[in-house]
Amino acid sequence: MDGLNKNLEFLNRSKDWKVIKNESQKLQNELQSETLWKNSSMAIILQKKFSILNDQIKKYERLNERIKDVNELAELANEENDLDLMNTVVNDVKLLEKELKTFTSTSLMVEEEDQNGCIIQIIPGAGGAESCDWSNILLKMYEKWGIKNEYQVKLMDYVKGETSGCKLATLKIDGKYAYGWCKHESGIHRLVRISPFDSQNRRHTSFASVTVFPNVNEDDNSDRVNIIIPSSDLKIEAFRSSGPGGQHVNVTESAIRITHIPTKIVVQCQFGRSQHTNKALAMTMLKAKLYDKAIKEKRDAKQEQYSGLPKNSWGSQIRSYFLYPHQLIKDGRTGLETNKVDAVLNEGELNEFMEASLIYYNKKTNDLFI
Repeated sequence: MDGLNKNLEFLNRSKDWKVIKNESQKLQNELQSETLWKNSSMAIILQKKFSILNDQIKKYERLNERIKDVNELAELANEENDLDLMNTVVNDVKLLEKELKTFTSTSLMVEEEDQNGCIIQIIPGAGGAESCDWSNILLKMYEKWGIKNEYQVKLMDYVKGETSGCKLATLKIDGKYAYGWCKHESGIHRLVRISPFDSQNRRHTSFASVTVFPNVNEDDNSDRVNIIIPSSDLKIEAFRSSGPGGQHVNVTESAIRITHIPTKIVVQCQFGRSQHTNKALAMTMLKAKLYDKAIKEKRDAKQEQYSGLPKNSWGSQIRSYFLYPHQLIKDGRTGLETNKVDAVLNEGELNEFMEASLIYYNKKTNDLFI
């Protein structure tokens, strides 16, 4: 019970629910205005904000009621020394603790795009096969995380390294709050280990850059307003796929490169078997990058986490993964550490790091609600 009540106390401290309720009421009043719906785009945005706030308030109130009921049942079970009732209470507390922890984290995801899916792009730093292999390990880690959390996971693009791993990997994770969970994974990830590619078994340090973009919800008008792309703004080129990969590679010009002329953003895809598939995947990446760019332009002035990524170099990493001389993963921003290296890298147990980052950045920006 102590853990449950402490989690509830943190939730009550982390957000001013009175302010949120007032904001929700204010939005509801605006939505009832007859003049608002003359501007349909603004109306849709306000409706979305209201839905997010209203949903949070209802969940918060339901959790409070259920926690109150469980506390009362626990008192009754103690007073009457009822073992069966106490076992029921223990099971209820376990379920509530998990639900409360998840709700606390998602309630800190305050931006509209946090509810979207995401696209994760991984690029190795300098280091050849070692860094390419490390990029591949990170790719598998995020794939496992997505599957474990019941998201739809799809590999959009993958360029093999010359001897091992990948030179580029792009992963799409679809589902509610996927971007909110993953957005603070953007940055440089460092690996320290005995290299499997070194015949002298020396210790090596590798870097890989992870970038997370919010995916655009194609059925969401408020997103689509921001990413209208005239065909005249696009330069589309076909080319042959590169790198090792079987008979299909370098036989047909199925790979696609798209340049967005106004912003000079370039995306490319060579993972699919046809130009049509690769073009569709590349357009999805481009929309995500343009959406991300629009978000950053709005928030760079006030939120540090939306600033540019650090360089792939020593000392600029957001998280370090040590496999030698000891097993340890340490986040350089939050200070969170764990020796459960296998669980993180091979099983995708990342939620603890993601939750710590959400708390850290919400405290840093002091921007806890819409």
